[in-house]
Amino acid sequence: MTAATAEPQNGQHIPRVAVLADPAPTLLKPETRRLYATDWAAFALWCRNGDQTALPADAATLAAYLQDQAMRLGPGALARRLAAIVDQHRRHGLQAPAGDPILRAVLREARRTARPRRRPAPGAAQLTRMAGACPGDLAGLRDRALLLLAAAGLGRGALVGLDIEHIEFGHQGVTLQIVAVHGVMQAVTLPRAAERRLCPARVLEDWLRSSETRFGPVFRKIDRWGNLEHQRLGTDALRRILARRSLRRLRPRKAAA
Repeated sequence: MTAATAEPQNGQHIPRVAVLADPAPTLLKPETRRLYATDWAAFALWCRNGDQTALPADAATLAAYLQDQAMRLGPGALARRLAAIVDQHRRHGLQAPAGDPILRAVLREARRTARPRRRPAPGAAQLTRMAGACPGDLAGLRDRALLLLAAAGLGRGALVGLDIEHIEFGHQGVTLQIVAVHGVMQAVTLPRAAERRLCPARVLEDWLRSSETRFGPVFRKIDRWGNLEHQRLGTDALRRILARRSLRRLRPRKAAA
């Protein structure tokens, strides 16, 4: 063990801070240790580039670092960076000023100004896999048709705005008249696929047959008891359906949308 010392007083050396030559063992999980090591390396590099002291670090240095990192990191990542710095200090017998009011203020401001992150929209392959996982009940048929048409490139507005009068089935597939830019109708033809369960044309036929839809909106709401309503699906309801199917948590009795 080595120790940094102050000037002698009365012939004695007063220990300023004891620094362990070998860091104390940590009980952190391996993945956490790996993340902390990366976070600490980033902080140490920032300190070297800015001629700051990393170990021990004072509150002003930590606040400046967190404010700098807040421009590209979210609140959770900032809190982990600080935790990694605190852990490094602890392992060397030092105490980081993690509870300093200025640091709490920086983290509070980061949480206040953080922008909510949106999940990327699922791609065609993911939508097709989600469609294949749909059950064979009424809600499952509707959602499978929705997902396969979305995988084929139809947007939410086109899906919820689709009427049965806009659909024409043929031997080669199905042609849909959808509302394009500036309200102009555009014809989209989807060929029949080899696998019936994942063929947009065949699944759409199955849905219309099972729902006994003869006119009006193709995709309508289904209540929690599995009854088909007359009301057209909205874009918000469609978004919820996609989210539930994506997470694979949809239960039959909760298919209402």
